[in-house]
Amino acid sequence: MNYGSLDIERLLLMALQNLGLAAMVGALLSAWWLRGPKSDWQVRASAKLALVFRMSAIVALLSSTAGFWVHCALMSETTLLDAWPAVRSMLVKTQFGHIWAIGASLLLCAVVLSFKPTSGAGIPCHPLMWLLIGGVALAKSNAGHPVDAGILSLPVWVDWVHLLAISSWVGMVLMAAYIVSPGMLRARSTELSGGARYVQAMSDAATVALIALFLTGAFNGWRGVSAPENILGSSYGVVLVFKLALVLVAAALGGHNRFFEMPALLASLKGSSSAIQTRQLKRFATVLHIESWVLIGVIAIATVLVSSPLPGTE
Repeated sequence: MNYGSLDIERLLLMALQNLGLAAMVGALLSAWWLRGPKSDWQVRASAKLALVFRMSAIVALLSSTAGFWVHCALMSETTLLDAWPAVRSMLVKTQFGHIWAIGASLLLCAVVLSFKPTSGAGIPCHPLMWLLIGGVALAKSNAGHPVDAGILSLPVWVDWVHLLAISSWVGMVLMAAYIVSPGMLRARSTELSGGARYVQAMSDAATVALIALFLTGAFNGWRGVSAPENILGSSYGVVLVFKLALVLVAAALGGHNRFFEMPALLASLKGSSSAIQTRQLKRFATVLHIESWVLIGVIAIATVLVSSPLPGTE
C-alpha cells in the first residue's frame, strides 16, 4: 500500500470520525447507567457526558464531510480546491455519494438535537439519538467492503453489529476513564452506591460487546482474506492480524479489571473507608486509561483495514 498525503489525510479524518462516533455511543451508554436519583457527582458527570456527546457529534460530522471531500479529490485526481465538481457528481450520480449523504444528514440531526434544552443535565432526546447513531453506523457499513454483497445484505448487517460493538467498547472505556472515574474520585464515600451500579453495568456491557466483536470480526475477517494464505500474504491480512493483536491486548486489560480489580472495587464502593475506595478506584482507572489508548490504536488500525484493498484486488 502506497499512501500519498491526501490518502493519509483521508485516513486521519476517517479515524477521527470513528472516534467521534465511539464517544457518542459511550456518552449515551454512560448517561443511561447514571440515570435515576443522582448525587452531586453524578449530576456533574451527566453534564460532562452531554457536552462530550455534543462535541463528538460535531467532530464526527465535520471529519466525515472533510473526508468525503478528500475522497472525491482523490477519485478525480484533482486538488482539494478544485474538487467541488467531483463532489457534486459523487453526490448526484453515485451510490456511495447517496449513502454518505444519508449518514451525514443523520449526524447533522444528532448535532442539532444535542443543543435542545432539557430540564436536567443529561443528553436530550436519548432514544432518538440511538436511532440516529444506528442509522449512521448502517450508512458506514453500506459504504465499505461489505456492500459488495449488496445493500442491506448479510455482510452489511454483520459489519453494522461489528461497528456498534467496537464503538460501544471504545466509547464506554473512554467515558469511564476520563469522565466518570474522575468524578467518583472527587465524590464523598457515602455517594458512591450509584458508582457501583455504573461499574457493574459497564463491565457487563463490555463483555457483551467483546463477544459480539469477536464473532462478527471472525466473519468479516474470513470473508475478507478468503483463503489462509492471504492472512500473511496480503496487506489486508497483515493489517487484520495487527488489529486482532491489539484487540486481544485490550481484552486482556478489560479481563484484568473485571476479574481482579472490579470485585474489590465494588466491595469498597458499598461500604469501605474513603481511603480504600480511592485506592481501588485509582487501580481500576489506571487500567482503564491504558486500555483506552490501546483501543484508540484499534480504531486507527481498523480505519486502515477498511481502506485496504481486499486480497486479489491489489
